[in-house]
Amino acid sequence: MLQPMTADSPDRLRLGLAHRGWLGDYLLMTAGAAAMAFGVSSLLLPAHLADGGLTGVAIILHYLTGFGVGSLYAGLNVPLLTWAWFTQGPRFLWRTVVGVALVSAWMAVFAPVHLQLGDRLLAALYGGLLVGSGIGVILRVGGSTGGTDILARYLHGRAGWSYSRTFLLTDVAVLAGVAVWVGLPAAMYAWIATNVAGRVVAFVVEGPRRGRLALVVTGRPEHVLHRVVEELGRGGTRLWASGAYTGRPRPLLLVAVSQQEVARLRGIIHAEDPRAFLVVLPATEVLGEGFGLLASGGHPDSDGPPRNSPW
Repeated sequence: MLQPMTADSPDRLRLGLAHRGWLGDYLLMTAGAAAMAFGVSSLLLPAHLADGGLTGVAIILHYLTGFGVGSLYAGLNVPLLTWAWFTQGPRFLWRTVVGVALVSAWMAVFAPVHLQLGDRLLAALYGGLLVGSGIGVILRVGGSTGGTDILARYLHGRAGWSYSRTFLLTDVAVLAGVAVWVGLPAAMYAWIATNVAGRVVAFVVEGPRRGRLALVVTGRPEHVLHRVVEELGRGGTRLWASGAYTGRPRPLLLVAVSQQEVARLRGIIHAEDPRAFLVVLPATEVLGEGFGLLASGGHPDSDGPPRNSPW
């Protein structure tokens, strides 16, 4: 019998997804790998395009040698995985090995499927969308697709490099190779596909729960907090801080709001204290009452066998 949707149905749904267990994680990794492989094999390759990272290297080698992209992708990952075993330990590798194997297998499955869209721009956009969606789903459940992820993690831990710096440098190198061996137009479309994929990955991994964290220094903290609670339905935290110039203690308010509520919050603060000091920071993810359930959706730092897994 169908049950009517209630106000807490979305929260119950999110809670169910968060507690899907290891089997659900691997099913989602399989679906994500299929989406990524379809974007590469069935959309980018028929349009003679490429992608960034190690996938792009495999595609370039495919154009030069004729070998299958899936086999090349797996082969290129073998030395990286072996190196990571000795430098980062087996705990990191578990879901990375699974992710690489799934992506390579799906690439072989979709190799005969060629979608001719008749427009390289459309192929770059749709290919980037599918590749980004697939990678995002895999990362969301704590998996990895190998490649430059391994290098980025190593350089982050040993040299302090940011992940974005490593990805940017490797993508630039790969796109330069595309320009040399495939052509300048293909390099431009590959850049478009890579950017689309990156934005989709960020959205899938971080979700629509991005928010803003407001830091407020005001002489009327109680009035501001009262209106935040009454008009925005949000809470807040009051801390004590001291100014660098005067040294006097002042109340510091922390208020988490959605992006759409920033303007209203600014109006409340201006109305109560025009001389208040306001800093609004981007919050990658906001969880808790009023935003979403505080529940783990994956195991980003645990690439070993998940708990209660028979693997």
